[in-house]
Amino acid sequence: MPQKELRDKINISALVHDVSNAVVNESIVLKQMIDGEYGSTLQEIKAILGSLWQTNNRVIQLIDMYRSARSIDRFIGVNPSGIGEFDICDLLNNVYQEYLPLAKSNGLKLHSEMCEEYKYGTKVNGDAIHIYRMISNLVKNALQYTKTGDVFLKLVNQGNDLTVLIEDTGIGIKSEELANIFLPFYRTEASTNVDSSGSGLGLYIALMVASSHGLRLSVDSIVGKGTTFTVIFSYKKDKPYGLDDTMFIKIGQAHGLPGRH
Repeated sequence: MPQKELRDKINISALVHDVSNAVVNESIVLKQMIDGEYGSTLQEIKAILGSLWQTNNRVIQLIDMYRSARSIDRFIGVNPSGIGEFDICDLLNNVYQEYLPLAKSNGLKLHSEMCEEYKYGTKVNGDAIHIYRMISNLVKNALQYTKTGDVFLKLVNQGNDLTVLIEDTGIGIKSEELANIFLPFYRTEASTNVDSSGSGLGLYIALMVASSHGLRLSVDSIVGKGTTFTVIFSYKKDKPYGLDDTMFIKIGQAHGLPGRH
């Protein structure tokens, strides 16, 4: 397949993949609201309505990014104009709130575990929309392939680094398949048996975002026991975690943008 055709296929497939995830989550929440699970007054449902509003805004932003994207890196990895400083705790909490209804609908327990304080804080420099996509896809993947039990979303310090862990008690991944799970459109044999509707793009998107931000993404898995995905934000003295100025300049040059002053 020609390079441009492959790029276009990946971009549109990634858009459909992430928008579909959001729409499914919204549909579950709306059904739960109809069933009265969040209450019957505006005050009672205000928080969940706010979560729906945030999810819908992210969908709009994704569509806008797709329209303006000139490359896979920009649509799936990092958008130079979207780089800024944000609190990773807030972002993880938003992911947790978005996927809590899906976990409940599937009879699973989704846990969010944050420390009371962190060695060098929780500020991250990067493209928050894409970082959200990365974590969202990892959590969705964990929920999708866990039929009973728990999924954990954790933020911990490992040494000086800030580390996100997504742990599940799901079906696990064979050791011989681990090297391929981040390839676009790749699906393990077990995953196709569990859910034939998957696209094989969620983990590829996660890896692209991690690579574009200079993050380390790894996976450990035991068949029948579960899987842990680890995202490491490396410590940089006197700087926020995530992208630094050197990386920003390289990203800008790759997209034909002027450096930041």
